[in-house]
Amino acid sequence: MNAAKKIRLLLEQSVDRQQTEVLLQLVANLQLGVPFDLRRLFQIEPQYFELGMALLRDWRFDHHIAARSKLFEEILARDAQLQRQLCHLELPALH
Repeated sequence: MNAAKKIRLLLEQSVDRQQTEVLLQLVANLQLGVPFDLRRLFQIEPQYFELGMALLRDWRFDHHIAARSKLFEEILARDAQLQRQLCHLELPALH
């Protein structure tokens, strides 16, 4: 199973929100093309860290694009702050 699917399962199971929050922010930042402080990965438990690293490997080589898109859609549906951030990013394009 690829990293994006594993993260989606963690999200669905509501497993350790504090640990998964770092991974969700990593996904959002990668999708948006904005910087992510990799030091945050060092603050989470080893299995979550390894999952973050697997996500980076998949992302780098454009693996599992459909799974990544589905994960980002799920994160976006749950995260009002991210929705506002996306709306803010799209505003300049409207002018």
